[in-house]
Formats: sequence, structure tokens, C-alpha cells
Amino acid sequence: MAFDANLVFHDGTAITADITPTSATRTSGSAVLSIPGGTPAKGLAVVLVVGNDLAEASDTLQVTIEECATVDGTYVEVARFPLLTKGTGMPGSYVRRFDSNKEFIRAKIDITDADAGSDFTVASVHILLAYHPFILL
Repeated sequence: MAFDANLVFHDGTAITADITPTSATRTSGSAVLSIPGGTPAKGLAVVLVVGNDLAEASDTLQVTIEECATVDGTYVEVARFPLLTKGTGMPGSYVRRFDSNKEFIRAKIDITDADAGSDFTVASVHILLAYHPFILL
């Protein structure tokens, strides 16, 4: 992995179904991240990089950032990226800032395979935690 695993929500593994991480152990390319004490005063940034477009016009990709006090508890949304469809901003990158006083943060990935053909796939999706003072202004 080219990045520090402690800063990677999703590592570029092809997405073929919804991904809702529930552990710090990486599964299907995703993991819950631990930020003891929560975010700094100005929060943290999350960067979503999508390297490939979706295959079909009605397929969708939605990424939300969620927080929780325990790794396997009930998560609450703290940030949402735009809903992506074929031809809308992919390939591309997006940045969202969030504040949290919880220890555990995850990226929940929801997909819609519009034709229900179990043929949804998108590769080269990276979701990274970032701290950079220029992003947080």
C-alpha cells in the first residue's frame, strides 16, 4: 500500500458491493480507523479519489463518513460526498472536512447496481484521511 494504512479508509480494491466496515482489520479494502481523542480543533479532511468511471449510466456510488465511540457500535454520519453516477465527476477527487469527538471513524460505501445484474464494479477508489492546514481553512 502506497499510503500509511492508519490513514486509509479504502485502499483502491475494486468495489463490487456495499462496504460497511466494522473492524480495524481491513476487509474488501476497507477498515475502521481509530483517532483516540477525536479530531483536532479544526477537524480533519477526507479525500475521495475515484480513478475510473462507473460502467453503466444508472449505477451510483455514495460515500459517507461516520463516527462511533466503539468500533462495533452504532455509527452516525458526519460527512457525505456527492452521489456519483456515470459521467459525473469521475475520474476525479473530492474533499470533505469533519469534526468528531469519537474514537472510531469509517467510510461507508453504498452502491446501486441499477440493472440488478450483479455486474457493478468500480476500481481505483481511494478514501484517505488527511491533515493539511490549507485544506482545513
